[in-house]
Amino acid sequence: MMSNLRNLFFGTDTPINTHYGLTSRVYLNNAATPLVAEPAIQELCEVLPIYSYGNELNALSAQLTLKYNQVRDIVMDFIGADPSLDTVIYTSNTTSAINILSQVYYEHDPDQIILTTRMEHMANYLPFREKMKTLAVGITPEGNVDMNDYAAKLEQYSGQIKLVAVTGASNITGLIPPFYEMAAMAHSYGAKIFVDAVQLVQHKSFTMKPHEDASHIDFVSFDGHKFYTGQSGGVLVGDREFLDQYRPLMFGAGITEFVSSSKIIYKGSPERYEAGYPDFLGIISWGAAIRFLDGIGMENVEEWERGLYRHLIRRLSEIPNLILYSDVYNNTRVPFVAFNLKNMLYRTLAYKLGYGYGIDIASGTSGANLYVQDLLGLTDQQAYSLYRSGEGYGIVRASIGLFNNYEDVDRLADALICISS
Repeated sequence: MMSNLRNLFFGTDTPINTHYGLTSRVYLNNAATPLVAEPAIQELCEVLPIYSYGNELNALSAQLTLKYNQVRDIVMDFIGADPSLDTVIYTSNTTSAINILSQVYYEHDPDQIILTTRMEHMANYLPFREKMKTLAVGITPEGNVDMNDYAAKLEQYSGQIKLVAVTGASNITGLIPPFYEMAAMAHSYGAKIFVDAVQLVQHKSFTMKPHEDASHIDFVSFDGHKFYTGQSGGVLVGDREFLDQYRPLMFGAGITEFVSSSKIIYKGSPERYEAGYPDFLGIISWGAAIRFLDGIGMENVEEWERGLYRHLIRRLSEIPNLILYSDVYNNTRVPFVAFNLKNMLYRTLAYKLGYGYGIDIASGTSGANLYVQDLLGLTDQQAYSLYRSGEGYGIVRASIGLFNNYEDVDRLADALICISS
């Protein structure tokens, strides 16, 4: 069944020109944005005949608005949020969700310390770093969060750390930090935890766990374009009572109960954080994509992608002079791998794969600058020197999605063998 899912995605075998002629593209850049699933587009086609401004006093507008708001329930159910305690705030993407949370925490206490990690995408670092004192937990030689450093920082700054922000899965290596253990430890020091789950939830089962659970995840974000929609639209999910205390990040129509020249009354969440025109099409198509994966079963998604990843590592580990970063045999991961060839610039390798063999992969830092520096063993000064020289630094990343198959993996491995010989 899983191998037949490829037919339900657009662009899996699109022709592409290479130096050796026309071939079919191999798409292995799913951590950046995956290809689009047909169910998401089918939902769009069904919605377009009733598309309108929304919130108008007629039956079709009411139907559109209902579909839009029902996705909140779909998201809640998918990640095990509590409808009685949590809220689902629609955002344009995960980056905007994290910026909302960073603003909320700045209002909460501008003198607090935010604890994050060196594994993070810059979307889960810069929004906090630019507002408040932000510390980054180091990584182990295997590429995961250094839990000894985490524990030491929680103890050293006890009472000052109000929020821990950690990735659900690295967008570079695919490694999954022990975020439930991190949550329990954060809570014991009076801090809450946010998990940037944008690389996790389309690959692995995930739950926020009940609020009374010591390892409960307080805030979560993920979005649609990473979830096979090709559309904008994301969410920030978390404690409604906490979020209702603070002013929005963006101001505009739709976020107030009352406005006069002398008084403003803001709505509660989620509406107070959703200024401007709703992204009906992006959000509704995303709901269809979540239902699509739910229908397949996340356990089946995990099993299929795990088999592809293991085959990928078997093939890559046989290639001379190929450097694999992090512990690639750690099964607590999503199916991504970071690599380089000895004595070849990462950009050159990516160019050869793309223009020579039609393989779509990522290269560079992919937004995880600190993590890539650590994986490459670069100091701050060395990284800056490489930047100033124009050479730069980076890795090449292949990231598997639900539609990939064993032929895709073999074409990447065969291309790397040819390039390395």
